[in-house]
Amino acid sequence: MARIVADDPNLSSDQWFAFTPPRVPVLQTLQQLIGSHIPVLMDIATAANFPCQRPFSEHLGVAELPQYRILPDHKQTASSSNLWESAEDGGPFLFTQALLRTSTIPTYLRGDWYRDWGSVEKYYRLVPADQAPDAVIDQGVATVYGWSRQGPIRALP
Repeated sequence: MARIVADDPNLSSDQWFAFTPPRVPVLQTLQQLIGSHIPVLMDIATAANFPCQRPFSEHLGVAELPQYRILPDHKQTASSSNLWESAEDGGPFLFTQALLRTSTIPTYLRGDWYRDWGSVEKYYRLVPADQAPDAVIDQGVATVYGWSRQGPIRALP
């Protein structure tokens, strides 16, 4: 039971009050949220602080799509992280920005809710996994001599 006391200094009769239930968030640790097996894009500045999270893998030029991103504080993200990860420089933003959309998850430090420690973003695929399955890698070995020519060297006009 709650008692609500409201004071409306506005004399207009067409104004109104709205009351909603209080927010009572359910808090959990980052380890409980993400775990150790889900692929994560971790910025360089945060990787040492989260040794239990698994970085996304890259094998034979094919990158695994991360499901989360752990970012440092705003200043570090702007000055460093967004530079080395940029799509223009061939960083992981090349495929994450093309294939995924993000949503920021509210995060807090235990006992220090106001500190800007960084943030966590959840990635969502733009195209569902069943419609765009993971790449299948066909790996093999081929001996090719320097004088062999499979096609034209120059592009035709």
